Amino acid sequence: MIVGLLMTTSCLKDSNSLNQYWLSYGIVTGTTGNYNIHLDDGTTLYPDSGSQGLVSSYATNRVLVNYTISSNKVENGITNYNVKVNSIDKLLLKSVVLLTKQNADSLGNDPVNANNFWFGNNFLNINFSFLQSQKIHLINLAKDTIQSDPTVVSLLLKHNAFGDPLLYARSGFVSFDLTSLLNGKDSVNIVVNYKDYNGNSRDFKGTFKPLQ
Repeated sequence: MIVGLLMTTSCLKDSNSLNQYWLSYGIVTGTTGNYNIHLDDGTTLYPDSGSQGLVSSYATNRVLVNYTISSNKVENGITNYNVKVNSIDKLLLKSVVLLTKQNADSLGNDPVNANNFWFGNNFLNINFSFLQSQKIHLINLAKDTIQSDPTVVSLLLKHNAFGDPLLYARSGFVSFDLTSLLNGKDSVNIVVNYKDYNGNSRDFKGTFKPLQ
């Protein structure tokens, strides 16, 4: 899959106002004329009728949505929102793959700088940077074949530059669905290892617990 440009989330909401907007990560769900956006914090956005056509092009996609809140919508004690969608962008969403002898070369072993890791809903989100010339690069999260600690799932952030010259600094964003790692558990401890451009081995450690 193509590595996308970096997209950051910011929150500019102090109160409901048509002069304010939010940027949030989510997943588009629903059916024609009745699409919703489920955000990473569990909130649901209900796009108005004028926004349904825009949102429909991103059905089932992971997105970064820019929206303005028109009113609150309290459901079962949870505050959701009726919104106007100002813009929406598709984000790179991938599953965790199992590292094998057959796919080791295609996953690559090129360096990558991971700038931020955070959990949201069912996902591990990563802002990363890399060096590129013209070729399309691949980014993946692989489950290591060697699991030395039964209490922790060892993962590898893999980057394949396909021999592309290291000319220009680029940034990217990707979400990885971690639900396959749970195996019936409520949560799972993970460690993500990767190699940066200085040749250093880096890691991220955390506990993944999806929203219920």
